Amino acid sequence: MKFSDVESTSWEELRPYVDTCLLPVTGLTGSEQPWEATKALEMLRDVLDCFEIPYKGRVLTYPALHYIEGEEGRFLLEQVCERLKQSFPYVILVSASDELHELENLIKCDLVFVITPKQLAESLPGIKQKIADRLQALWSKR
Repeated sequence: MKFSDVESTSWEELRPYVDTCLLPVTGLTGSEQPWEATKALEMLRDVLDCFEIPYKGRVLTYPALHYIEGEEGRFLLEQVCERLKQSFPYVILVSASDELHELENLIKCDLVFVITPKQLAESLPGIKQKIADRLQALWSKR
């Protein structure tokens, strides 16, 4: 489910079931050509499908952070995760950028998935199983 699917009148009814927030991270630098930015967004969309489709009703995808370069970007990401944790028990970062493996060390989120297009193309069933295993482990800690 995407943030834009939630109406203010239905949020309180949905809240007990939607305990996991997905925060997509595109990883753009601003130096991309328009078609490269489009490709990055399409790749992120494809990765998000691995979460949104099988876990619809439990996960809510927030708007993507697109530009998070350097220490300032990392600080912003940590702040956003901390604020989201005030509303959701679980916050998961999702990216399709090869450049963002360092995000796996973020302390303010519960999980980080950096799934590249190459990984997705080579082993979609394996990726889906890895996602399922990590989510189940996270959710069973509660």
